[in-house]
Amino acid sequence: MRASAFGYESSDLAKENVKAKSQYFVNLNGIWKFNWVRDARKRPLDFYKTEFNDQSWDNFKVPANWEVNGYGVPIYVNQPYEFTGHAKRYGKLNPPFDIPEDYNPVGSYRRKFNIPENWNGRQVFIHLGAVKSAFFIWVNGEKVGYSEDSKLAAEFDITKYVKPGENLVALQVYRWSDGSYFECQDMWRISGIERDVYLYSTPKLDIRDFKITSTLDPSYTNGVFKAEIEVTSYKIDQKTLHSRPDTFSLEVVLTDKNGKTIWRDQTRGSQSVLGNYFKKVTFSTEIPSVEKWSAELPNLYSLFITLKDKKGAILQVVPVKVGFRSIEIKDSNFLVNGKRVFLKGVNRHEHNPTKGHTLSKEDMLKDMEMMKKLNVNAVRHSHYPPDPYWLELCDQYGLYVVDEANIESHGLGYSLEHTLANNKQWRIPQLERIQRMYERDKNHPSVVTWSLGNEAGNGTVMYEAYDWLKKTDTRPVQYERAEWDYNTDMIVPQYPDPKWMIRYSKRNPDRVLIMSEYAHIMGNSLGNFKEYWDVIENNPYLQGGFIWEWIDQAIDTVKNGKRIMAYGGDFPLYEPVDENLSDNNFCVKGVVTAYRGMTPMAVEVKKVYQHIKSRLGENYKLTVTNGYFFRNIDNVQIDWTLLENGKETEKGVIPSIPIAAGESRDFTIPVKSKQKSGNEYFLNVFYSVKQAEPFLEAGHVMAYDQFELGKPVAAAESVAKGELKSNTSGNLCTITGKDFTAVFDLQAGVLKSYSFKGASIIENGPQPSFWRAPTDNDIGAGFNKSMRMWRNAYQEGTIADAKVNVVSPQQIEVIFSKNLVNGDAVASQKMTVYADGAIKVDNSFEAVKGNYKLMMRIGNDLKINRQLDKISWYGRGPGESYWDRKTASLVGIYSQTLSEQYYPYARPQESGNKSDVRWYSLTNAKGRGLRVEFATDLLNCSALPYSLDDLDPEADKKQYHSGELVPRNEIYMHIDLQQTGVQGIDSWGSWPMEKYRISFHGYKYSYIIKPL
Repeated sequence: MRASAFGYESSDLAKENVKAKSQYFVNLNGIWKFNWVRDARKRPLDFYKTEFNDQSWDNFKVPANWEVNGYGVPIYVNQPYEFTGHAKRYGKLNPPFDIPEDYNPVGSYRRKFNIPENWNGRQVFIHLGAVKSAFFIWVNGEKVGYSEDSKLAAEFDITKYVKPGENLVALQVYRWSDGSYFECQDMWRISGIERDVYLYSTPKLDIRDFKITSTLDPSYTNGVFKAEIEVTSYKIDQKTLHSRPDTFSLEVVLTDKNGKTIWRDQTRGSQSVLGNYFKKVTFSTEIPSVEKWSAELPNLYSLFITLKDKKGAILQVVPVKVGFRSIEIKDSNFLVNGKRVFLKGVNRHEHNPTKGHTLSKEDMLKDMEMMKKLNVNAVRHSHYPPDPYWLELCDQYGLYVVDEANIESHGLGYSLEHTLANNKQWRIPQLERIQRMYERDKNHPSVVTWSLGNEAGNGTVMYEAYDWLKKTDTRPVQYERAEWDYNTDMIVPQYPDPKWMIRYSKRNPDRVLIMSEYAHIMGNSLGNFKEYWDVIENNPYLQGGFIWEWIDQAIDTVKNGKRIMAYGGDFPLYEPVDENLSDNNFCVKGVVTAYRGMTPMAVEVKKVYQHIKSRLGENYKLTVTNGYFFRNIDNVQIDWTLLENGKETEKGVIPSIPIAAGESRDFTIPVKSKQKSGNEYFLNVFYSVKQAEPFLEAGHVMAYDQFELGKPVAAAESVAKGELKSNTSGNLCTITGKDFTAVFDLQAGVLKSYSFKGASIIENGPQPSFWRAPTDNDIGAGFNKSMRMWRNAYQEGTIADAKVNVVSPQQIEVIFSKNLVNGDAVASQKMTVYADGAIKVDNSFEAVKGNYKLMMRIGNDLKINRQLDKISWYGRGPGESYWDRKTASLVGIYSQTLSEQYYPYARPQESGNKSDVRWYSLTNAKGRGLRVEFATDLLNCSALPYSLDDLDPEADKKQYHSGELVPRNEIYMHIDLQQTGVQGIDSWGSWPMEKYRISFHGYKYSYIIKPL
C-alpha cells in the first residue's frame, strides 16, 4: 500500500489534478461481463482463459454491489456474522471454517481493455479500489494474484501480463473469505466491486510513495515541513550479475492557495537507484508564519514533487495537498494547533439507498454539504477507511477525521480466548489492515487520530499495532476496546450517559475522554442531546464525541406494491426470511435520511452543535460568544425579530459582528416596541452568512437563539350568553346550544360526538390516554411489553362515576371517573360545556397503589373529522418536538397540512408531536373547525391521519413500514400534558433521563376547546 496520489506527465496536468486527463490513465468502470452463482462449488473454473466465450453472461456495472442489483440477498445483522447469524457466536465459531460450503456466492467478471501504444516500455498497474470480500485476478489467462481487505485498494503490477492493443482481465470475487471475520460491522452485508477500477502506467523510474510531515513549531506559528520521497526503479538489467544504477533528480515546490511559490528545493549532486530497488530522498524546511490548517480554516498548500531523468527531462509530477497543523495531547487535553477543541462529530458509513455501498462523488459532496450545514466538525470513519475522494474533501473543506482500520470481529466477542485480537495466528492480516490504512492516508492533514478498529476485542495483536503506529507517526492512537489498557491515548467509550461523564471528569483522569459513539439515533430519538453538551462544555477532560450514526442505512425498494425504506428481514422480498440472519430495523438510524435529507434529529444536532452562543441581559443587551477556536465571525450578521403572541411585530439587522475566536462582545438590540400587559413576547436572533462560503449560501442561518420576554397567557373561560339544553336518554347525554350539539356516552365515559353549525367536528373524545405508539428506543427498553398495561387502560377501565351537573343555563358539567389497571389508578374528567359551544376539559389522574415504573403519556385522544386538515398552532415548531428534544424548535405561530405531520420513520412509531403549545387549531378549507387553548399548563399536541392501531398494531416488533401505511378517513389527535422523553443514550435498554419521565403519581391539567 502507498499514499493515494497520482503521477502526471507534466506540471500543467499536475496542477489540474484530474487523473482522467492523463494519457497514462484508463478508466475500467462501466459494463463488464458477469456470472453469479450462489454455491462457490458451481463457479466457472476456466472463465479467465482468453478463448472462453462469455456472450451468454450478463452485462453488469462496475462498481456496483450484487445484492442491490438482483444477485443474491442483502443481509443486515449487527453483531453476528452474516454467514452464521445469531445461531453461532463466540465460542461456537470455528474460524475460518464457519462459512457454509454450499452458500458462498461468487461473482466472476471479464473485461477487455486496450493498452495504448505509448505505454510500451512503461510499468503498468491495475487499481481496484474496494472489492468485497476477496478476489483472484487473471490477465490474459495468467493468474496475477489474490487480495482481501474490502475497504482498501488492491494494486497489481501487470506489466509482464499485458501487451499493446487488446487485453483481458478476469476477476473472481467471493462474498465471504477468511477476511470476512474482520468485517463484522453494523451495516448491510453486501458484496462486489464497490469502488473505482482503473489502469495506470508509470515510467521505469517512479515516485512510488512519499510521506509528508507538516506540523508546527512549539510556538504554533511556523510550519515544520519534511518530505520523505521513495523513488523506485522497475528496471531489471539483462545479462549481468549486478544492476547498473540509474541517476535522477527531484525537485519540490510548495505553493500557497494563490499559486505563489513559497519554497523550492531540489536534490544536490547525482542521485542514483539500483534496478528493481528504491531510493529514499528527504527534504525539509521551516515556513515562517504559516497559514495553519484546521476544520474551521482548512488552509492548504500545494506541493509538487517532480522527478527528472539524468538529462533533466520531466518523468513525473505528483501533486499533494499539504496542511500545516499540530495534533497533540497535553495534560489530558486533545489539542489542535495548541488549542483545546471540541469534536462535534458523527460516525459515517458509506451508504446509498439504491446503490448500497457504492458512492458517487455527488454522494460524498452531499455528505460534506450536510455536515457543514449541521455544524458537524469531525467524522469517524466507521468502521473502515473511506473512498480516498472523501478524505480529499475532508482536507479541502475541513473536518477532523478519526481514520479507522477495517477490523471488527464483533461476532467472536471480546473474551481473550476467542478474540482474534489476542490470537497470533491471525496477527498478520490485522496488522496489515492497520498498516495499510496508515500508508494510504498518512499524508492527509484532516486525519487527526488513528483507530485500530472497532469492537474487535483487545490483546497481543492490538498491542503490537498500537506500538507500531506510535513509532511511525506522531498523531494519537485510539481504540475503544482497549478501554483502560495502555494501547489507547484517549478514553473513547460508547454510549455513556451524561451522569457517568461527570463522574469521569471529577476523577482527575490521566486521559481525555471523547466518545467514539454516543446519542444512538434510531427512529424518533436524540432526546437529551443538549444535556450531553451541557456536560461536555462545562467539565474538564471531556471534548466531544461522534453520534451514531450519520446516515440512515435503509434501502429504497418496492414491496407488495408499496415503496418502503427496507431494513433487515425484508429480503428476499417475496420469499420467507431467515430470521437467524436479520437484526430487523437496527440499521435504519441516522442524523440524515438515506438520501442525505433532513430528519427531525438533524435539526436538533445543528442547534446543539452550533458554534455561536448568545445570552440576553437587561435592556436588550445581547452577549455574543464566538465558540469557534480559530475563525472570526466577521462574515456573520444578526437578523433579529420581536414576536408578540407569536406574531412578528418588529425586526432588524446588526450587519457586522467581528468577534475573534473564543471571544465575546455585547450588542444592543434596538427594540422600539413597548411590551403590553397580558401579551407574550419573544426575541429571536439568527446568525446568518453574509457572503457565501463553501456549501453555505448567503443568508444561511448558522446559529440561532430565542429569548422569552414574558410568560404565556392562559385562555380565559367563556362568558358567552345563551342557553343550553340537555337531554339524557339511556347512556347518552345530549347537550345543545345555538349552533352546536355535544353527545356524551355516560357508560363509556367519553364525548361521543360534537358538531358545530351542522358540521361534524369531533367524532370521539377527548378521552384519557397514557400510551403512545412505541418509538424504537421504547422498544429497545422493553416498554412495548412491560408498560403495555397503559395502552388501553381507559377503554378497559371501569366507570366509577358519570354525572351531569347543570351549573347554570349557560354552563353544564359532565363528569366521568374511571378505575384503571385493576383499581390501581383513577382517571377523571370534568368537561364543562358553555353556551357558545366551548368546552373546558379538566383532567385528573390519581395514582392509588401499585408499583408502576413509568407511563408513556398523560393526555387525551380525539378522533376528528378528516376534512379539518389545515393545522395551525402557537408553540414550538415547525417540526416535531418532544420534552427532551425541543432545543432547536422555536416558539411561534405555524401553519401546515395534515399530510406534513407524520415523519415517515422506516418503522411506524410515535411522530408529529408539537411541544409547549399555547393554542392548536384544525380547520377545513372554509376555516371551520376547532381550536384548543391551554388553561393551566402548556400542551403537547399532534394530529395524524393514522390511528394507534396503525402505528402500534401488536406488542411484538415485526416487519412494518411507514411506506405501507394507508391514511384513514379520520384525524387522530392528541392533546397532552406531556409525553415521556424519546431518550437519546442508546436503543437497547436505556430509559429517558429521570427528569423526562412520566412517573406514577398524580397529574392535573386543563384546556379549552373552542369551535371555529
